[in-house]
Amino acid sequence: MPRRQKVAWRDVEGWARLRDGTACPICKGGKPKDVVAELPASWVTAPRKAPLPGYVCVVSKTHAVEPFELPSKVRARFWQDVLVVGKSVAARFKPVKMNYEIHGNSIPHLHVHIYPRFVGDPFEGKPIDWRRPRFVRHARDIALIRGSLAAALNSRGRRLRGGRADPLPSNNGHLSKKV
Repeated sequence: MPRRQKVAWRDVEGWARLRDGTACPICKGGKPKDVVAELPASWVTAPRKAPLPGYVCVVSKTHAVEPFELPSKVRARFWQDVLVVGKSVAARFKPVKMNYEIHGNSIPHLHVHIYPRFVGDPFEGKPIDWRRPRFVRHARDIALIRGSLAAALNSRGRRLRGGRADPLPSNNGHLSKKV
């Protein structure tokens, strides 16, 4: 029988501190891990190990648990960031479908997982299990994602913060080997 995963909200006091931001690891660290881009209302992360090629996560710069908790102007900017990132990932990786997921069950800081889906991907016909990364990304793979985001922003007359817009690496959207 599979072990039950510890549910963060069962610790009522700890959950309250996570929700209000005082114990939020993203807020305490100043930003999330694996940041590849900074956008107006969010950071984009791309961890080295990923469940699917092109996977990224868009993390709100403003601590909120639910999207409706963001002030209206920040909420509009956040969703604009999500759409720009989704479009850039879709343009680069050419998936058959893009999946967007919001959970916050472990870290209640608003973030959207963006998963490009492919014919024959390891999770075809079933939910994505983010706890089982299938792909190891190398520096060139991360540069591909960052370059795609930079190109999408440049086409809108904006630049990535924290650096110049890097050119797109040319490896035809193929990422490194499976784990």
